[in-house]
Amino acid sequence: MKKILFISLPISGHVNPQSNLCKELAEKDVELVYYTLEKYFDKFKGIDNIKLRKYPDSFLTYYNQLANDESIQSQFMALIYVFYTFTENLLPFIMEEVSREKPDLIICDTFALWGKVAARYYKIPYAYFYSSFMGDSIVMKKSPAMVRELIKSAITAFPYVLKFNSIIKRVEKKYGKVIDKPYKVMSHQGKFTMVVTSKEFHPGGNEYPDTVNFIGPAHIDRGVIPANKNTIFISLGTICFSDTFWDTCIEASKDLGYNVVVSFGGNTNNKVDPKNLQDNVKMYDNLSLEEYRNVLKQSVLFISHGGFNSISDSILYKTPLIVCPRQAEQITNGKLVQQYGCGILFRATKNVESAALRKKIVEVIANENIKVNLEKYRQSFLNSIGFKNIVDKLNKEFDLF
Repeated sequence: MKKILFISLPISGHVNPQSNLCKELAEKDVELVYYTLEKYFDKFKGIDNIKLRKYPDSFLTYYNQLANDESIQSQFMALIYVFYTFTENLLPFIMEEVSREKPDLIICDTFALWGKVAARYYKIPYAYFYSSFMGDSIVMKKSPAMVRELIKSAITAFPYVLKFNSIIKRVEKKYGKVIDKPYKVMSHQGKFTMVVTSKEFHPGGNEYPDTVNFIGPAHIDRGVIPANKNTIFISLGTICFSDTFWDTCIEASKDLGYNVVVSFGGNTNNKVDPKNLQDNVKMYDNLSLEEYRNVLKQSVLFISHGGFNSISDSILYKTPLIVCPRQAEQITNGKLVQQYGCGILFRATKNVESAALRKKIVEVIANENIKVNLEKYRQSFLNSIGFKNIVDKLNKEFDLF
């Protein structure tokens, strides 16, 4: 029986689609070991043929420290630094795990650089898993906005560039030339690569080689979409938080004739002024995936942080987006949503006026072109190969079962 190690970047938006792949792999005659934070183990309930391994508690402490630092979340170079400092922190652990387990294949979240280092160091076959867009030269060519954000970040966040370059040198001194340079972190590098979107929705999707496999979104629902939607849904995912944004959104949505649903994503740092909680406003500390998708299916508009899974689900349910990004990656996602005509990017500042947002809400809901584009990309999602078929392609490439 072949052994597969799956090494994650322990963030909900990455773990969710990876659990789908794990579910399909676990039905095959393989031994599957998945590495993540213990708090995500519940996402794998019902998957029997899998061993869940938690990252060390010392890493969890460091992870939480960085996750609560808003200054890091807003800069591309700062986020790249996070991937490298996570790598330096986790390498002793993962090198020992790989040495002991002796896997036949390692599947790496592309941002889990520690998995790539271990695979290359021990000369073990490996594949890449992208929970969002790639970020290679093809994407840069198709998305000049991303290039501008990178250049801007390299200038304004240069201390982080110095920090992650120092980490690269330390890793290379200990393990050799086995760690990605920044420009390769989001590149397929000719390896077997799985990307959780459709070829049509990915920038330059038709220009990639056959080694790059566009699976489609993490979630597929072929059911009927309600004709008469009655809700404005507001959520910033599980990591982002604010003490003013929610009140602005609720005020902007007032008296438009819709129910308003707010989900904090389990983040206790969020705050809402109780006087804004009118009868048509429902507020939740967190929603299960099923609850979240049921709300989204009924929504005429989704005000979102621009996480990749949120965008994909919104398109699947033909719900227009207003993307209010809180992190560097989400800015790029929002620009692509706007470029593809599936919604708009709204760069909300701390002092944004509800009237400005209200104007955009009304415009987006009434935009017929957005509805046409949502249907177009929804169909591309439904026509993608899916997780069952990608497991067969993995087997063909690596002879796993």
